[in-house]
Amino acid sequence: MKQVITKNNFSAGELSPTLYTRTDIQQYGNGAKTLKNVIPLVEGGVRKRPGTLFLSAQVGAVRLIPFVVNSDNAFLIVFKPNLVEIVNPKTLEVLESIVSPYTESQIHDIQFVQYRYEMYLTHSEVPVHRLLCDTAFDNWQLNQFVYTHLPTDSENARFPFRKGKPSGQDIGALVSFTLSAYSVWVSTQAYLAGDVVIQGPYYYQALRDNTDKQPNENELDWAQVTVSAGATFTAADIGNLIEVNGGIIKITQFINADHVNGEILKKLDADITAIERSWAILPPAFNATNGYPRCCTFFKQRLVLSNTKKAPNKVWFSAVGGNGNFLETTEDGDAFSIVSASGLSNSILFLEAQRGVVCLTSGGEYMIDSDGALTPTTVNINEHSAYGAYPVTRPERVGNELLFVQRGGERVRALTYRYEVDGLVSPEVSSLSSHIGEQHGGVNEISYMQEPESLVWLVLGDGKVATITFNRDQEVLAWAQHDFSGEVISMCSIPTQLGSDRTFMLVKRSGTTCLEEVSFSAYVDSERTLVVGSGQVVKPNLLDEVVAYHQGDDFIYQANFEEDGEHLVVGDELNGEGIKVGQPIHCTVELFPPELNQAPLSSMLHKAKVDRTAFFFNNTIAPELNGEMVEIFTYDDNPLAPRKPHTGYHLEEGGSWEDLHRIPLVITHNKPLPFHLQAITMQLSINEK
Repeated sequence: MKQVITKNNFSAGELSPTLYTRTDIQQYGNGAKTLKNVIPLVEGGVRKRPGTLFLSAQVGAVRLIPFVVNSDNAFLIVFKPNLVEIVNPKTLEVLESIVSPYTESQIHDIQFVQYRYEMYLTHSEVPVHRLLCDTAFDNWQLNQFVYTHLPTDSENARFPFRKGKPSGQDIGALVSFTLSAYSVWVSTQAYLAGDVVIQGPYYYQALRDNTDKQPNENELDWAQVTVSAGATFTAADIGNLIEVNGGIIKITQFINADHVNGEILKKLDADITAIERSWAILPPAFNATNGYPRCCTFFKQRLVLSNTKKAPNKVWFSAVGGNGNFLETTEDGDAFSIVSASGLSNSILFLEAQRGVVCLTSGGEYMIDSDGALTPTTVNINEHSAYGAYPVTRPERVGNELLFVQRGGERVRALTYRYEVDGLVSPEVSSLSSHIGEQHGGVNEISYMQEPESLVWLVLGDGKVATITFNRDQEVLAWAQHDFSGEVISMCSIPTQLGSDRTFMLVKRSGTTCLEEVSFSAYVDSERTLVVGSGQVVKPNLLDEVVAYHQGDDFIYQANFEEDGEHLVVGDELNGEGIKVGQPIHCTVELFPPELNQAPLSSMLHKAKVDRTAFFFNNTIAPELNGEMVEIFTYDDNPLAPRKPHTGYHLEEGGSWEDLHRIPLVITHNKPLPFHLQAITMQLSINEK
């Protein structure tokens, strides 16, 4: 019995080994056993992955971050230990080298958000910093961010057992705040540990909470002290806030323990005396003891910060249009804070702005939003899913979806709004290819390149790379694996005014960190263009294996050479010509054996022979089938001239009998030449006996 089958799409990508027997699902027919160094295409077929262009050595570089003002003004930020370099990707000029507070171990955990010509950088061990440039992009600065009004730590607020009186009440007024004398002990008053009272001629301080315990008769509850033991204000209170009579005073001057001066930030209801514990002293929320914000984002003209060591599930919103103003009031445009509180609201790991502020925690996914305008009195927070995020990998926005790595570091999910449930859902996008994260130490970084192919690049834990051809409209989620012959450290993409996005990577080759650009115009990795002189070129260093090719307007061919010490001898006929030299890319496409019956029937135990194999290529030279070169010359080709890329149909004859499930179906390509397989069709002879 003869059967003719065709495979013209790889929309399921490389499938996990646990799915090799799932012939009953559609993805079996649309997937492959192995897709290495090739890109599954939305249109169908696969093509050779882009090579890389060597740009420069970047000694000590750890991470790349994009700084994009618009598509015509995009820059690379290269993070090195205690150093930040601003690179113009068009000229590769280092515009500025700035000393930074971030050590090598801290750089991986930096989170960032950009707002016009400034970028905010957060890390839990370092104060918030701001990277700022002018509109001409000539002057760059990295400084600690100065708040107009710092967020306050209400949990550590002090409520003194003293009466206090402000000298004014109007906003902006410079006032004094003076404390009254200590109160006389009263038997009906409830006292807290630390309260100081007067009984007779002596001062007493409460050792524990108590009521109706006379100080001079209860040594377990009270201790006799001097008046200085009850000091309310100290010099360290400068900068703290006093919340009193419905308003707020910022302490600007320390006079003595009972007297400070300050500025009214929020109008007081009255300038009358406030009774004991009706007013509070609020310290700043961010400091070396409490920690600094780990996360940041922007939402509706508000700078949003979250997760300090003291308050890991708290989120602070600045005032509208005031990035440094975190003074909390009940006015609609003022700052406010909110806490995610539920059984799964562990520390907040990432903030992202979508329909609201998405909070990714180690236990679940939350949304901060409101029914109308986002104000201090209308804000709410709700849990939408409970998968948890991986703290190492920053999520990436892809269209209307937010890709994040699930807790554990090996699986990827896409968080998006779904109308049917009126909420966020987080379906897994790695369920069919979960082996990639498992085998390579998880996912460390995600970067999205929108053009010319919609590709999500994932830097894996062992320095290898994976891609997802991502197109929801065409139902394409196709994974593939890539080896750049080095340890990839970091990747990022930036837009251009016209044409494809530019994707850059830091890759370690032979111990040296290199900055390289991913480009479909390169057919090798770490490509350099060298001009031939005296029949030779200088051999590039840092490469384990070297190949070369020569390309013109209507031809491309592999250039042969002989190694002579530090030179590659290519021959005098190429003198004055530029050849391209780099590390070869080894492409592998291994297909599943075809299933010719429908479940529960199977043809896998039948003997079969591939009689003929028809390929449909697009601009391809030198492919291989099962280790044998596929000769795609035609009678019209000149055998003495350089090969032209072949586009169209090509038929290969021959095959041998084998169990159907063991039939070898491996297409490879290892030349510095183009490769694009659109479809493959096979005629099989089946022996059912």
